[in-house]
Amino acid sequence: MIKFSIKIDDEDHTLSKENGIPINEIAPLLASLFNAIDTGSGEKLTLGQVRGNCYALDFYSEDAGYLNNFTAVHRNIQEISLEDLEPEQQKYASNLKTVLGNKYYLTAYDSESKELAVIANIEPASLIQFYYTSDTIYGVVSELGSGNRLSAKKKHICIDGFSNRISISKEQDIDLKQYYGSHQLRVEVRQKRSIIDGRIVSCELEDFVILSENSLTENLKSEGYVDFELIKNTHTIEDILNRIYAIK
Repeated sequence: MIKFSIKIDDEDHTLSKENGIPINEIAPLLASLFNAIDTGSGEKLTLGQVRGNCYALDFYSEDAGYLNNFTAVHRNIQEISLEDLEPEQQKYASNLKTVLGNKYYLTAYDSESKELAVIANIEPASLIQFYYTSDTIYGVVSELGSGNRLSAKKKHICIDGFSNRISISKEQDIDLKQYYGSHQLRVEVRQKRSIIDGRIVSCELEDFVILSENSLTENLKSEGYVDFELIKNTHTIEDILNRIYAIK
């Protein structure tokens, strides 16, 4: 069982499990936290206890992916400007800002109770410095989208086997649609990295080259089992691919 935690506190340690954050504020915070770190595995994530001479909440799960996402979310909020966060992370950051209210700060801890991030002020602008690297990635576009809004200004792709979303322009979005889920690509990516630990904060597509094409049958075989109820009433190949590789 994997445990990780958040602690909400102030300099005078005025909070406790009895005198903590009101339930009408903590409930939306926890709901948005789950949406921001959800792995999609269906594995249970539970709140184990509230403890300490502060307001500390312990979470438990068998899925290590929750901890990985939990780490990324809190480091992102600590280091990245609010407008550059992914939509679900923005919602969690906004709820967290309400809870902290310029009175408290939050500390996130990993499974060994080591500090992951400390968040006091959530501001539109980030004071953290970054550096940039370029990399070449090979793979198939496994996600093509813009969060939950079709009209969103920011578009992105995911490349199968590469864990970070890659931002794309409107023009690139149009160019890539025809290759979604069906072609092997060589992708040139510009990576924004934290000067603190070198981790990738965001990625931007610079260029791409088509290397090969698989048939739809080959792509379906690579997916394994396909729920054909999922693709009922589809009319085009694009409709089928959109159903199978559902935009997250």
